[in-house]
Amino acid sequence: MEANPGRLLVLGLLAGGPMHGHQIRRAAELAQIERWENVKVGALYGMLKRLAAEGLIEPVRSEQEGRFPVRTVYAITDEGRLELSLQRERALTTPDLRSRAVEIALTWSAGLAPEELRGQLDRRRASLEALLAEERGRRDAEARKGPIPPAAAAGFRRTELRLEAELGWHDELDALLEQIASPP
Repeated sequence: MEANPGRLLVLGLLAGGPMHGHQIRRAAELAQIERWENVKVGALYGMLKRLAAEGLIEPVRSEQEGRFPVRTVYAITDEGRLELSLQRERALTTPDLRSRAVEIALTWSAGLAPEELRGQLDRRRASLEALLAEERGRRDAEARKGPIPPAAAAGFRRTELRLEAELGWHDELDALLEQIASPP
């Protein structure tokens, strides 16, 4: 199962302390979340309601500044912390080349034991290596049947290059793991 970037974002932000919807929206805008992943900033308010209904976050107070509307401040619950951990693990261990969830998960990995982070990323790397071997095996099986049409060959090569690049990124990431896992 893939990580849900919206859940990961909201729970990760609230793990840092209580916030109201506008603060979460502003943090998402500043992080340019819509460029990271298919998460629409305007949908975050609905996400807050769903997470509250699931007991993953809870309203802790209401506040009003000046003429602005009353805002509900949310905090993450213990169940929400478990969900954050699950979402982070999914993002860090499941290779999904279309998703930027792994970057979001790394953002909220401070305080995670370095060996736990390394273990999760090692599982992701192993999955990527298996996907690359599988892709090469499919290409080789097609080649044994006869010449591979140019468009199919290009498709195989594109997938291989993307997987190789992702594995290269893992090599570079290894040098940063201690810093990522260290609290700010």
